Amino acid sequence: MAWRVGILRELLCVSEKAANIARKEGEKNKKFAVDFKPLAGVLVQEAIKQNMENKFPGLGKKIFGEESNEFTNALGEKIIMRLCPTVEETVDLLNKVLNGNKLASETLAKVVHQDVVFSDPALDAIEINIPQDTLGVWVDPIDSTYQYIKGSADIKSNQGIFPSGLQCVTILIGVCDIQTGVPLMGVINQPFVSQDLNALRWKGQCNWGLSYMGTNIHSFLPV
Repeated sequence: MAWRVGILRELLCVSEKAANIARKEGEKNKKFAVDFKPLAGVLVQEAIKQNMENKFPGLGKKIFGEESNEFTNALGEKIIMRLCPTVEETVDLLNKVLNGNKLASETLAKVVHQDVVFSDPALDAIEINIPQDTLGVWVDPIDSTYQYIKGSADIKSNQGIFPSGLQCVTILIGVCDIQTGVPLMGVINQPFVSQDLNALRWKGQCNWGLSYMGTNIHSFLPV
């Protein structure tokens, strides 16, 4: 089986879904009275795995990440966090992890199950086939975890570069040839790029690149 750039397009969609999950806490929503941040990385990772498996059967077992999806709640119950087939089932599972915080569980489940559409003319213009069985995927669901936990939103940039703060947080997805380790494509999603000071809501941005069999393309426009 071979994929066109649909694999990269789908990775961009799931990275944006992951960014939406991260932003729910980053906006300091009062629904999250519990410390949701350790759960955010796991939710991001599991959402990426499940969505990609649904679109490309067999890929899920070749998606790797650094987060463990096992939680122990306040009652001592061990819970395996995963994306369930329905919103209601995911709510029930999250409710166990979040010790009965139903409102937070419902909010997160809605985001996790929400469809996200991504379009980029540069990506849509190319056609390339990549054999499915050659691909491996690595996910870093919340890079700069300390900055995410700290949640500083008032850091000033130095010539456009932020030394710390939420602006440093990224969702990283890399795809390689699983036999050689050669990188083939990747996605960097920044959930916290600019903030609406009135609504206190964040906007992000997403960059991508692909290099395969002489085709080299990325999302950065020529200067």
